[in-house]
Amino acid sequence: MSFITKLFMIDCHEANNCCDKAQYKDAKPLEKFRLYLHLAVCKACRKYTQKNRKLSRMIKKSKLETCPEEKKKQWKEQITKTYVQDNV
Repeated sequence: MSFITKLFMIDCHEANNCCDKAQYKDAKPLEKFRLYLHLAVCKACRKYTQKNRKLSRMIKKSKLETCPEEKKKQWKEQITKTYVQDNV
């Protein structure tokens, strides 16, 4: 395998990692370039990328919110208290 091929071509596992990083704007320009080269020849990874983008859009559109840490702490205390009472 030539130096150029090794430099620019990536396997499917690395392409999926680059795809995930690109979704969150964490991919470097060379990683994006290598991903696009891979996607040009790999149908399975193109499909993965399409599904990943669709999932990201759906999550963003749903306007999900995370639970505040204080609420999580309250739930944990309540569950622990209930579990201790039930097992006494």
